[in-house]
Amino acid sequence: MTDAVEFLVPSPKKAAWVIDVAQGTVSWSNPTAKNRFGEALGVSRDGLTYIDRELKDDLTQFLSQSDKSALLCFHWLIRDVSNTLYRCTASVISLGENHHGFSVEAYVCPTEVSNHLPRYYGRKSLPESLNSLIFMTFSCDGERLFLSRRAENLFPAVQSIKDLFAVSGAASYFIQRVKFDLVVQQELRLSTSDGVRWFKLEAHVNPDNGNVDLFAQDIQEVRDLEVELYKWQNYDELTHLPNRHLLYQQLEKAKNNATKRNRRFGLMYLDLDGFKVVNDTFGHRVGDKLLQEVANRIKNTIPPRSCLYRLGGDEFVVVLEHIQDIQELVDIAAEINATCEQTYPVSEMEMVITASIGIACYPEHGEDIDSLLKNADAAMYRSKASAHNGCLLYDAGMTECYSAYLTLGGGLRKAIEEGQFELYYQPKIRSTDEYAVGAEALLRWHHPEWGMIPPDQFIPVAEESGLILPLGEWVIRRACQHIQEWQSLGLPPINVSVNLSGRQFLQHDLVDIVQGILTETKIDPKYLELELTESMLMSDAHETIKKLHAFREMGIMLSIDDFGTGYSSLAYLKKFPIQSLKIDRSFIQDLGVDSDDDAIVKATIAMAQSLNLKVVAEGVESRSQMNLLTNYQCQEVQGFLFAKPMSSTDFVEYLNNRGPDLEAFIDPETL
Repeated sequence: MTDAVEFLVPSPKKAAWVIDVAQGTVSWSNPTAKNRFGEALGVSRDGLTYIDRELKDDLTQFLSQSDKSALLCFHWLIRDVSNTLYRCTASVISLGENHHGFSVEAYVCPTEVSNHLPRYYGRKSLPESLNSLIFMTFSCDGERLFLSRRAENLFPAVQSIKDLFAVSGAASYFIQRVKFDLVVQQELRLSTSDGVRWFKLEAHVNPDNGNVDLFAQDIQEVRDLEVELYKWQNYDELTHLPNRHLLYQQLEKAKNNATKRNRRFGLMYLDLDGFKVVNDTFGHRVGDKLLQEVANRIKNTIPPRSCLYRLGGDEFVVVLEHIQDIQELVDIAAEINATCEQTYPVSEMEMVITASIGIACYPEHGEDIDSLLKNADAAMYRSKASAHNGCLLYDAGMTECYSAYLTLGGGLRKAIEEGQFELYYQPKIRSTDEYAVGAEALLRWHHPEWGMIPPDQFIPVAEESGLILPLGEWVIRRACQHIQEWQSLGLPPINVSVNLSGRQFLQHDLVDIVQGILTETKIDPKYLELELTESMLMSDAHETIKKLHAFREMGIMLSIDDFGTGYSSLAYLKKFPIQSLKIDRSFIQDLGVDSDDDAIVKATIAMAQSLNLKVVAEGVESRSQMNLLTNYQCQEVQGFLFAKPMSSTDFVEYLNNRGPDLEAFIDPETL
């Protein structure tokens, strides 16, 4: 360990002054000292600047005990006119025959140091033990000869120099150094009446009598400060996990060890799914508590030989050295996914948060630390884009995807402002007569350079960046405008459904936003339908019920999308003012092939009918699927069997040409 002075950063132009201890005055000071410290140097009267009386006494005592030695400097703290904290370092100088003083220079304290020290003007800012030197004299054999008053208080039972030391081996080594070098400076732990404390020792062998003059300066506060500063620099304050700084240190060591021993090590890059929604909805205090719970759970899940780091925000990294096979990393990531998706009791709520994980292994996925982290990050983003609460192993194609992800994030706002988005519509077909009675609005991005960008690429970016909120509002407004346009063309009114994102649904003013759009477009609310997922509804059931009832009072239709893929509570389902359920396409694709899917679809339709809910089956692609759904009394269907998503212009033409015999207008390629 080093003395705290090594943490000080000298100013470009040092403030310096000279103290005449006998007179108790500042006998000289440069312009920088005068301008920067002013009255903090001392009290001006009679044309002289007098230092603080207590400071004068300490400096006088220091001179008498140190035998004018300049090897140990005297220190105290002072604040300038702007309240910046400085440390004064005073060295003994000669001001004439038998007349000594101190040359003082001031160094600004770094922010992290000043934040850990008391905030007062003058030398009292420094703990007393840092300012007070302890003087002792021992015979050449190490026997006690003289202890100053403070030394007597701190070391009452000391009879030999060896009695000072907390570790006997340290005492023997220090005494041997003194005999050999004659002047020794060292930091050691001494046993005091207040317990074991760190001291800075300076020992001089008197050439006249061989006695050892020992100066001891209590630096326990400095050591404590160093420890705090180390923690501040290397550990996350919220989770107490090692941070990015220590991560790079371990990765460099792991890389060196792996290279020397021809071994592997791996890392997992974790990012929580939808964490910004938690912060935006419940506040940062709840978000911080959730982060602590997640960190503790992950730490208890990973193997003992691995280490968890927090990079900041909701990003974490797990490092695992000495792995035998990449599959080890995949298995651990799967365990993290499994444990993360369990509910967290936070602020009297049962919260659910999942994690997307990217995996990279040295040396296969990067031969340097930066590449390894970047590639694990790319794998994480690919995992997040494909499905939340998953993990993916890096492959070379993901780097291009990651670059595109970052580029998309930068271009989303511009795309909204320049109108690069468009709504497509896929018809909803009534099963009894196969007549189009509604449509689902689907968002498309026409990029001027890259062409059509799939929603699964830009929607996750919009969710993470928060741009899903203005984008979602645009979708609702544009869908209502199209409803208005179609009705003005004399087309029969149909219901249009719009998907809400999780973050959008949690907006506190969502009801007001929708009400404003309806007022603006002057459409009947019954022609607008909002689709919500099961997990979205169950995130906060009490608030959800209030919001859904507000929508129903406005006359808006409500639907549960992808029903069967979430974790709906039937008890809550009765309380939600929902008008329809949409059976997820994953249950429809094997209809008639998988008996389990048949049973699930049939039971879902029966349950919905008992609750007076309409059922819509999405992803219908074959006539056999359609026939079974009709037999099961599914009211509406949606899928390529009848029409692909189309632009608003094409949808108008579709509605104009449709008739009771809808099959005449089906694209043969979709059959």
